[in-house]
Amino acid sequence: MITGTEVTAIRRISDDRAKWRVLVEAWPDEPGYRGRLVFAPDGADAPLGPREGPPALRGRTREDVLTQAYEMPEQRLRVMLHSLG
Repeated sequence: MITGTEVTAIRRISDDRAKWRVLVEAWPDEPGYRGRLVFAPDGADAPLGPREGPPALRGRTREDVLTQAYEMPEQRLRVMLHSLG
């Protein structure tokens, strides 16, 4: 994890096989912030590991990065989840 990274849970989604927590990792990156989505299995007995997206979110502030993630439709999040494995 990059130094200064803060992790925020933004939503829970499910697919045919599992439930997932959608997290945003955001960190300072001049001149603002960058971030990425992480999909973590929701449940202690989940056989799958987390899936990490690329650092595709950018904003002036951490809150800008979080807002971008919050505004993503659930269907888009599912597509991203499946594209990661």
